[in-house]
Formats: sequence, C-alpha cells, structure tokens
Amino acid sequence: MHRRTLLATGAALAVGPAVAAPIPALGATTVLRPTTSRRRTDASVRALWHSWTALLRHDAARGWWAVRADAQGGANAYVAEGQGYGLMLCAQLAPADPRARTYAEGITRYVLDHPSRIDPGLHAAEQDHRMVTQHGGDSATDGDLDIAMGWLMAHRRWGSAGTYDYLRLARDRIAAVKRSLVSPTTGLLELGDWSHGAWQNVSRPSDWMIGHFGAFHRATGDASWGTVWARHLVAIRRLQSVHAPRTGLLPDFTVGPPASIAPAPAHTLESAHDGHCYYNSCRLPLRLGSSRHPEARAAAARISRWARTKCGGDPARLPTGYTLGGATLPGGAYQDLAFIAPLAVGARWGGDQAWLDALWRHLAARTQLNGYYASSLQLLSMVQVSGTYALSP
Repeated sequence: MHRRTLLATGAALAVGPAVAAPIPALGATTVLRPTTSRRRTDASVRALWHSWTALLRHDAARGWWAVRADAQGGANAYVAEGQGYGLMLCAQLAPADPRARTYAEGITRYVLDHPSRIDPGLHAAEQDHRMVTQHGGDSATDGDLDIAMGWLMAHRRWGSAGTYDYLRLARDRIAAVKRSLVSPTTGLLELGDWSHGAWQNVSRPSDWMIGHFGAFHRATGDASWGTVWARHLVAIRRLQSVHAPRTGLLPDFTVGPPASIAPAPAHTLESAHDGHCYYNSCRLPLRLGSSRHPEARAAAARISRWARTKCGGDPARLPTGYTLGGATLPGGAYQDLAFIAPLAVGARWGGDQAWLDALWRHLAARTQLNGYYASSLQLLSMVQVSGTYALSP
C-alpha cells in the first residue's frame, strides 16, 4: 500500500455518544429498471460476465482462483478489492455459469491463505504476479467489506454445508472489520488495519458501503452496525450539503469526524486529487445505490442527476474526474466506464427513465473486457440494475 505523509488535519475530535439507528428492512423508494426487455438486459449481463472471467487466474496446486488486477500500473497483480468483487460476482452470477461456484471456492481459499500480518482475520491487500504478498502485508478496508459481503451472498446462493461454511467465514470477517477497521477517533471506517495515530482521522467514502453495514447487522444481530451506519450517513449528509451543495459529489478521501468532516488535502494518500471525486469515489453511486436505506439511495440519485446535467444526458460525453463543485479536472476530457457505470445504480432511484435508459444502452453496447477496474464496476452495476441475478443478504 502506498503511504504518504499525512498533512496537518487539525486536532482529531473524539467520537460523540453512539446512538444506534434503526436499520430499515427495505427503503421506501420506487425503483426504475431499463425499458429494454429483461431477456435482453440479462443477456448483456451474461455477455460481460463471460468477458470478465478472463481476469481469473488459477493455481491448481494450491486450489486458488484469484482476480488479476494489475493495479497501480501493474505493480500489484492481485489486490484485495478484486477478490471481494470476484466473490460477489461469482455468487450472484452462479445461475448463469456453473463454474462460478468453483471460482468462489478458489477465491475463498486464496483469501484465507493470504492473511494480513496485522489482523490475520483480514486479507493482505496486495500480491505480486507470483501471488506472493508484498508491500507490508496489511489490509485495505474495501476488500474485506466486499469479501464479507461476498461470503454472505455465497451463503444465500449455496448455503454453508459444502466445502466452506460461508456464514461462519462472513461472521468472522465482520468481527475483524469491527475490531480493526472502525476508527476510535471518528467512528468512521479507517483505510486499513495499518491506520494508526493521525491516520485514524482519515477515511475513504468509497468504503462507506451502507448496504453492507445493514447486511452485517442482519447476519450477526450486532446492533452496533446501526451506529456505524448512522455515523456514515451523517458524514455523507454533511459532505453533500456543505462541501458539494450543487453536485452531491463526494471526495476520494476525508478528514475528521462526521459532524465536521471535510475533503482531505491534496496528497494525503494517493494524489493531488484526494479531495476531489476521482478514481475512488467514482464508485459511490454503486455503493450507496445498492443499499436498502432510502437516504443512501437518495444520495446516489443526487450524484447521478448531476452527472446527467454535466453530460447533457449523453454518457458518451461524460468527462472523468471532478472537483466537488463539478468542474472537470485537468486532463479529464475522456470517458471511463468506471465513472459511467455506477451512475446507472444511482439512476434507478432518480425518477428519470430516459437517463437510466441512456446509461443502460451505453453499458450494454460495451460488454467486452475493458480492463479490470472499469469492467468490474460495470458488471457489479449492471447486475444491480438488471435485478435478475442480484442478491441482497
């Protein structure tokens, strides 16, 4: 994991009293779906799935399957987020491909055989082309949240009486997330189990998977996930109302607790765009729009509505990377499906059928593999929007 010196962020504020929020069974919002036939939407999902499986690599001797990412310009061949994506996709798309269960079992073996050196209940975030852990062997939060959710989906799809007890694995992973990845300083998710000292004041909004928190509560009966949920919703509300009132956009990284949260300064962790909506927060309409919570859905819809205005309703004209005020970042005059695809999940709740249909047509016309990151986000988004294969533990 690439570290950079944390810039001054002011004094870390203590977390206020925890008040558990009720977790609704289902958000009371009307969902849209593409006007094209279900047969055609499902065919598009299957076509992209079969292209996407080219990312899977097999080590027969060790029983591993793993999603090859070649992230950070190829420096990290395998990353935690990829295995989380893989588990969720395999469980959801199993009805479309009998090999999906084998893939899920192999990814599970891979994850279990690559524990974090800090909290072995979490996954080591990065491996090289030989599948050997590198760069410190610590965790990355989004990977472990998705891994836990993938195992809950696997339990829903296949049960837990086979090769793996998926429900037990998920509960163990959820417990590790709670003990090692929730900041005692802000009450928000940390970046990984390596976050100590001033780093506990930093969070990444694309990790704020409101729907996952609800699933974790249902799987464990642990009401504290309602508190985690509530704190992240407060943070989203403040960021959208105070820092992005015209757009609803969220930054790649934040500093501070929910009540005073702010975009992170440039170069806090990754780049000059850490306080902008860039290659982390482009995922947020997917992350928030997949939730059962109506406020999370509304936040996703708000981002998607802004994007429609930005591109005049034509996804092929949507630039890549934005300030929170909505200006295109320098060099962003190109299109990337990683930014476009998640908007379709937000558009389901936005009440604009024409915009959802435009997004779906754009995605359905591009079902060949377009790189690990963009195609993974595209497939996860299309599964949600089509609805046929989606699982919601």
